[in-house]
Amino acid sequence: MLLFLKRLLGKDEILPCLQTGDCPYEYDCDSDRDVEGMPFIEGDERSCPDYGHICPKFMEDFGLTVEDLNIRAVIHCGDVMKELVKSGEEDPEAIECKILMEEYEKLINTYPQESYPQYY
Repeated sequence: MLLFLKRLLGKDEILPCLQTGDCPYEYDCDSDRDVEGMPFIEGDERSCPDYGHICPKFMEDFGLTVEDLNIRAVIHCGDVMKELVKSGEEDPEAIECKILMEEYEKLINTYPQESYPQYY
């Protein structure tokens, strides 16, 4: 029904999760399009109802590639992890934290913000 209404209104850019009930970009699905790498645009109809990021289905609309999404996702998650460690919500000695932060440090050194603002 929702799909029919969207098409009737001329909105053919429907979120995949609204069509199927499941997100094809969930981490469990092994998608190469990482939702964490997509931008936030408040009020955009392409926004994920669960994560708030624009749905990865629309990465090409932003000129992003799968590699861009992966870089942006690690930088985004690394920034979030730094805040969680600072607030005491995450253990900096946890293996998951260490792995993420190693990758994060590697990427922010490879792609510094002043030279690669598109990743931040």
